[in-house]
Amino acid sequence: MKSMTGFGKAEVKNKSGKISVEISSVNNRFLEISPRLPRSFLSMEPKVRELINSKVERGKLNLFINYEEAISAKTSIINEELTKKVYKQLSKLKKSLKADGEISLSDLLLIPDISKPSQNNIDHNVIWPSLKKALVMALNDLIRMRQKEGTNISIDLKSRVAVLRKEISQIKKLSRTSVDKYRERLNKRINDLLENPIVNNVRLEEEVTLIAERTDITEECTRFDSHLKQFNSTISTKIPVGKKLNFILQELNREANTIASKCSDIDISSNVIVMKEEIEKMREQVQNLE
Repeated sequence: MKSMTGFGKAEVKNKSGKISVEISSVNNRFLEISPRLPRSFLSMEPKVRELINSKVERGKLNLFINYEEAISAKTSIINEELTKKVYKQLSKLKKSLKADGEISLSDLLLIPDISKPSQNNIDHNVIWPSLKKALVMALNDLIRMRQKEGTNISIDLKSRVAVLRKEISQIKKLSRTSVDKYRERLNKRINDLLENPIVNNVRLEEEVTLIAERTDITEECTRFDSHLKQFNSTISTKIPVGKKLNFILQELNREANTIASKCSDIDISSNVIVMKEEIEKMREQVQNLE
């Protein structure tokens, strides 16, 4: 199980230069890739996207690729107009300062923007293997971080499943006596209102039977248990599970709401509140999963 949050980077050097790759990812409903590539690499963007798609299912990915040509591979372009202006200014400065020495061409080439390397003649057939290698290394780095965080989330989710099992077990026990408690409360209210207690009240028993049917939560508890088992088994799978777990949590929350609406028992209501709090925390965690 993997989180959608992570970071990976890699660097690959070859004869033509150095390629640096950085990838960061955050939560997102689908896979969204935002690449920033050197202008000379733009034609390779489809290949880059295809490679990422093969390794990542969901998340918003920010990709940064930088390329530095090796000095021996650089083809310099001289800005002739700028060189003349700089030479003219340096000559004036030399005269005003009465400085010794001559202004050489090598001195001028040290000035920024006088000479710039050209990357227009990059051979993509040569660059792509190195770029692919750097991308795979960065992606694997990213995935390792996502897996580590996913493991931590898995441990947290399993502990919360244990809490839910405890609460639903307690609700089952309480539901067995909730009807009897309702009969006692109703009988007491009737006797308090009447001067002479009623020994055999058929109407009372009918009311108790009706409320027993209305407040029966056996089916909801059974479904809740089933969803918990499915949730636990899904956590253990190796495929992306974020969407499925989120759906199961929606079902768990629905069953909890139904139990709360059917039962007026204050103790059961307290258990349901704890369950809903745990489910909400689990939903927050599941939003981070791929």
